Amino acid sequence: AQQLPAPITSASKLQSQKHQLYLMKDGESSRGHGVVVGFLKVGYKKLFLLDRNGVHIEVEPLCVLDFYVSELLQRHGYGLELFNFMLQHQNVEPVLMAYDRPSNKLLAFLAKHYSLMQSVPQS
Repeated sequence: AQQLPAPITSASKLQSQKHQLYLMKDGESSRGHGVVVGFLKVGYKKLFLLDRNGVHIEVEPLCVLDFYVSELLQRHGYGLELFNFMLQHQNVEPVLMAYDRPSNKLLAFLAKHYSLMQSVPQS
């Protein structure tokens, strides 16, 4: 979906990193075998950020590392349901999270559902 040269989420990467993966599945599709509707990967990551004044600060926030909902199922509320479940499970507000290389779709999603419109882009 993002035209990346390689996958950024895989089973082997999940085993070696302390990230959490939230999956949403439609259990009735595919003759009862089910299909994955979407997934959301989060984890703590040490970051060196620039504040609004250009000063570097070191933080280790919970980051959204990967977020995807099947193109055929977007705009049905599944992404919002998945994201809200993660927020509740992690007990965190979206404004306190970091977003690793957010796509334009993710930025629009955050603006629409959580009124997050101002960000400080990082290098």
